[in-house]
Amino acid sequence: MTPEKPAPPGNRRQEQKAQTGALILDAARTLFEECGFDGTTMRAVAARAEVGLGTIFSHFPDKASLLVAALLEDLAKEDRRILETFPKDAPIRDQILHFAKAGFGYWCLRPELSATLLREWWFIKGPWAEKRREETARFIELVVRILEGAQQRGEIRSEVGLQNAAEALYSFYVGRLIRAAGEDRFDVDVLLASMESFVDDLLRGIGTDQG
Repeated sequence: MTPEKPAPPGNRRQEQKAQTGALILDAARTLFEECGFDGTTMRAVAARAEVGLGTIFSHFPDKASLLVAALLEDLAKEDRRILETFPKDAPIRDQILHFAKAGFGYWCLRPELSATLLREWWFIKGPWAEKRREETARFIELVVRILEGAQQRGEIRSEVGLQNAAEALYSFYVGRLIRAAGEDRFDVDVLLASMESFVDDLLRGIGTDQG
């Protein structure tokens, strides 16, 4: 058997950097849960991850970006779970509410951190601002594809602009989360009820008799 060749130095450095980044994010999640955002310091994260403070800053420029990065990974996992259980054969109303229920459920698990993330996410500067724009565009595009399926099934009128409909859904969803954060009321049932009402109103406007 031919022995495996060692990875090139550049690849090893990238792997080590990725592993260190994962350790930092795991430590940050733990501390954000235990101490909250305001009670967590970059120094404490470094100590929990057993890395130098300079190493933390070489990966993340500030605490806000660390929070966003840690929870974005969680959201990516949640997105995959939602898609795995997505009701492909259900009416468009049920499909939209499937996303909303799972999404609201995630944000309501950690209300204090969710409120902080929503605040930091929309006002963060630097490379994370571009990441926010990319994530927003990706999510809206996903909603567009779901609406396209409904349009092909005859649930949405052919002349309806699906980009506008998707952005309306996204804006309402995010707006309800921001309102919940401001009112300190992350309640899945309340959020979902408001989303159901909005979806029904929207579908009355863009739907067909079949829908």
